[in-house]
Amino acid sequence: MTKAKRIRFIAIKGYSGIFKDTSSDKYVARKMISGKRYNKTFKKLSEAINWKNSFNPSLQSIDEFKNLQPKKSKRLNGVEDEYTFKQVWELYDKLHISSILRQSATTIRKRMNSFFPDFAHLRMVDLNAKVLDDIIKLKVEKAKDSTSSKRYNFDLELKTLRALCNWYKENYDEIFVTPVLKRHFAYGKVKTKKSVSKEKMSLEEFKLFYDCLDDDFNMLWKDFAETHFYMAGRAQEPAGLQHEKVCLDKEIIRISDVTVWGDNKRFLYLKECPKNKEDRSVHINLRLKTIMSRRIKYALPNSCNYFRESTGERLNFVFHINGQPLNKRAIDYRYNKALKKAGLFPKFSATHILRKAMANVVRQELGLDAAQAVGGWKSREVVEKIYTNPAPSSLNVKAVSLVEKMLKDLE
Repeated sequence: MTKAKRIRFIAIKGYSGIFKDTSSDKYVARKMISGKRYNKTFKKLSEAINWKNSFNPSLQSIDEFKNLQPKKSKRLNGVEDEYTFKQVWELYDKLHISSILRQSATTIRKRMNSFFPDFAHLRMVDLNAKVLDDIIKLKVEKAKDSTSSKRYNFDLELKTLRALCNWYKENYDEIFVTPVLKRHFAYGKVKTKKSVSKEKMSLEEFKLFYDCLDDDFNMLWKDFAETHFYMAGRAQEPAGLQHEKVCLDKEIIRISDVTVWGDNKRFLYLKECPKNKEDRSVHINLRLKTIMSRRIKYALPNSCNYFRESTGERLNFVFHINGQPLNKRAIDYRYNKALKKAGLFPKFSATHILRKAMANVVRQELGLDAAQAVGGWKSREVVEKIYTNPAPSSLNVKAVSLVEKMLKDLE
């Protein structure tokens, strides 16, 4: 009997050209450029994807770039007149952007690939504040002429340009002056941004919303929303929650994994740290205990097509559909559908409303410190000014009455 041949390389679903080497548990990235194949092996999936997205054999190496002989220039902005903006952008992409979080890198590349081409041909010594004035004004005129444009300003592009210029100045030309000034942010305004609603959902409104959620998929959407509410977190946190992080015996949910969605709002990968880089815990109350017990009952530990990057273990999502992670579009759809049914749309929309709702309800009853603790914010000011309403007069009454009682007890 012929022994079945073991498959060594397994294609990673959703990532073209990326394979897992089952013999070494490493990731292999393959890329075809001008008819020639290139490949490289990495320990982490994120490193393989970054290499696949950024590798170009024609790109100058850092040593070649540094060895270019600078010539004296008559231009005022720096002395390194050999370097074009395109060269610096490609080097910045290769050495810096490729090393940051995958989602951030993708966002920056997408943003700048539509902004930089207009002056990619310029030498760095030609790039000054006056040149940038003209570029920004042309960009704004084009955006205003486009009837489909949803752009309000070029703030993010200018911030990225400033970061690139500062990086270039620090590494290659200390005489170079970063051309991005305050006036460019003013010039870059396309139209007035709509004010964001400061309304926070009350407990009664949350109950209305919850009651209108669909209860298909074995209570999936109701369980997801209620967990989201008690976590006082971003939707990425309950969406990325793994069964191993739910400790029913200790009555704790550990928030250390978050889902990252791509531009198409589909699951991209599991990031193994929250946005503020700090893990936190959520107490499992009676409601959460019921929910987590139900989700354990519907767990499918061997069905997910995705794996943890650090260990290679198969992911096991608490909230899933047939074992696969939830997509952002599906969550938005269910939330907005329930809000419309409850008569709360467009006053409230999308998913971030529940983070604000929980924090606000807690502040009304227990104060600002409790609200900050429940959502895991580092900044007290953010909680006070953005996520919650001012403390109600009832708390003032309680505080004054409490101090009165304490003084009376002393007498």
